[in-house]
Amino acid sequence: MKKRTNLVIGSILIGWILSLLPLIAKLFIFTGLAVYLFFKYDEWSYNYEHKVGGAE
Repeated sequence: MKKRTNLVIGSILIGWILSLLPLIAKLFIFTGLAVYLFFKYDEWSYNYEHKVGGAE
């Protein structure tokens, strides 16, 4: 239960901090994060399919 409380408090604090940023800064941050996560997934997927022998 302690972990859940910490997650709620953390999400409130993160939301409060992000609400202070202008909309354009939020878009840059979240778009950059989305692109970074996509590239990481794409690299993992490529390695899994070609080097580990995943789905053919």
